[in-house]
Amino acid sequence: MKSSVLIAVLGFSLAVGFGQSVADPAAQLLQYRNDLEARRNSSLAHFRIAEILTRQGDYQSAANEFREALSGDLQPRWLEVWAHVNLGEIYELTGQRDRAVNEYRLAIRTDDDTQGALTEAKAHLQSADAVTSSTAPQELLSRAEPEYSEEARLAELEGTVIVTAAGGTDQSGRPVDLRVTQSLGLGLDEKAVQAVDRWRFKPDRKPTSMAVDFSLDLKPSRWHLIGVDFRPPEGATRPTVLSAFYPAGAGVFNSAAIEQGRLLGAMGRQAFVTLAFDVDEQGVPTHIQAARTSEDVWIDQAMTVLRGWRFQPGMKDGKPVPVSCTFDFAWGPLDLEPKEIARILRELRPTPAPTTFLGHPEPIYSPEPAYPEQARNAGVDGTLTAILTIGEDGAPLDVRVMQGLGSAIDGSVSNALRRWRFHPPLLNGQPATEGVVVEVNFQLPDRVSSKILDPPRMARPAQP
Repeated sequence: MKSSVLIAVLGFSLAVGFGQSVADPAAQLLQYRNDLEARRNSSLAHFRIAEILTRQGDYQSAANEFREALSGDLQPRWLEVWAHVNLGEIYELTGQRDRAVNEYRLAIRTDDDTQGALTEAKAHLQSADAVTSSTAPQELLSRAEPEYSEEARLAELEGTVIVTAAGGTDQSGRPVDLRVTQSLGLGLDEKAVQAVDRWRFKPDRKPTSMAVDFSLDLKPSRWHLIGVDFRPPEGATRPTVLSAFYPAGAGVFNSAAIEQGRLLGAMGRQAFVTLAFDVDEQGVPTHIQAARTSEDVWIDQAMTVLRGWRFQPGMKDGKPVPVSCTFDFAWGPLDLEPKEIARILRELRPTPAPTTFLGHPEPIYSPEPAYPEQARNAGVDGTLTAILTIGEDGAPLDVRVMQGLGSAIDGSVSNALRRWRFHPPLLNGQPATEGVVVEVNFQLPDRVSSKILDPPRMARPAQP
């Protein structure tokens, strides 16, 4: 087993917006959003919005706005080079060094040195190249290697934890105010923090981010677990992994997947599948569905892998309870590099575009409820209405049946809706919760259909 570690020491100095005032940002945001209503492809309006969001610390939404600026009319021309530079700085701050380097190179290709843009981009590029090395002698003085947690090693979870020292380092070089800004799970977040707490740097009060990579040597299977998410009911514990099944060798089971695998190998690419499922009271994966995939041919393959897993079930009040889960699987080389895992996750979890209001949330996974046999036999049909409260991560926090059709159907609908997933709701670019009304129609003999109705205004911005 290997735990490889990569350090990124990041400074952040976003370019000043060419004379733009920083007073009354709320009024400025309103002004620029009104400008966009009049002219949707205004790069300048998107650029100014991105600057304000950056100063407010909303880096995800700022990055989205800079990208929108690059997709607009690109007027004035200096905007292109500075949008790339600013995007690079945001990616550096959030630990995405490869993406930062790409943006600086794109900035240099514009050959536009307005207000020293090329000098800025080249300086950042040199800095990014320097911190790519795991030695970084001018910043990192000593480090302790992280360890795998027992559960993560058993599950063979691989990927990267980003740990940020929000307070920089103290006079002794110890990182201060450590926070996990990119989670991996199964105990690896805690292991990463424990290791980074023992690292020592050249004293510097600037915020410092460190990418801690977890990968496994001598892995016999081409299947890799690269992401986990558990949604236990309120007051319940999450399931824990007891055994994990990974078929040795290629690990594919039909000719179409074998042919796809050969093609991917020649291209140097990987397949990926996100599976949503429940761990039932016996610790068995049930109701397995594909939420996202690179190609449909990989769905059955990944499901076959997951069906071989067993868990200690989640518990509530001393009794086992079903828990909704989502696992991200990748198929590729035996030794899957952390940078490739990061690229796959960017495809699996694209950054949603910011919105200025909450309208209909867009579901990304919405399995239909089962039509209970006893309800069909009894001739029960009709329409059920339920309200979901969608959390900041896009998963339901609460499901309430407002107009039911009896306990059997109501229970089936509640179980299905708890597994729904949405693009995370945003309000003015900030994480929020939102109420969603879902109507489910049951028609004999065996037809079930769901649709989202106009939701009530239940949204509220997340607390800082």
